[in-house]
Amino acid sequence: MTVLESAERFTEAAARPSPWRRRLVVAALVLLAGIAVWAIWFSSLLAVKEVRILGTQDVPSGEVRAAAAVRVGEPLARIDVDGIVERVGAIPAVGSVEVRRGWPDVLVVVVSERVPLAVVRTAGSLQYVDATGARFGAPSSTAARLPFVRSGGEASLRSALGVLAALPESERVRVVSVVARSRDDVVLRLRSGATVQWGSPEASDRKLAVLLALLPRKAAHYDVSAPDLPTTRGTLR
Repeated sequence: MTVLESAERFTEAAARPSPWRRRLVVAALVLLAGIAVWAIWFSSLLAVKEVRILGTQDVPSGEVRAAAAVRVGEPLARIDVDGIVERVGAIPAVGSVEVRRGWPDVLVVVVSERVPLAVVRTAGSLQYVDATGARFGAPSSTAARLPFVRSGGEASLRSALGVLAALPESERVRVVSVVARSRDDVVLRLRSGATVQWGSPEASDRKLAVLLALLPRKAAHYDVSAPDLPTTRGTLR
């Protein structure tokens, strides 16, 4: 064996880690992984020190905080996010909930409140209702600008809300009340005193365009339920 060959074998042997060295490396990795798991899941190093509530306007932040029920000092990784979403989402005026972990020690709860579209009477009391039909909260003095909806049931209520949701805010403020006897029989009462036979929510964009073209006639009743064949009746006094 030449000197060169001996040197090459010695280099190869030195490059191959010995069994005890491999065991040491594996043990070190296992130890580090264990420390990481302990630090993240069980220690106070990454525990909740602050709970931030964002997005609240009408819903008291304290109510959201109480519903979230997050304990300060609980490891951030072990927070039951789904539970928080379920509990906070059960607040009637809350439409959606998002929970974020702000490492190393902050939990953020972001709520989106329901937007009232109209006012309805439920079990003898007035409540806000949003575009999804969810009822929440007692109307305040600002509810005067929202239309009052009377319906013959949930299906006709959804139809009435569908019509209102299709109207831009600039036109929705014209509406004082809505009567929906059935899904296809929605009638609007305007602040001017005129009534509008709207029909179903279908083709609402077309119906609105036709109504706006007819309004200068100052009629007492407009029928745009068949927008290609609109009619008017009577005259406002």
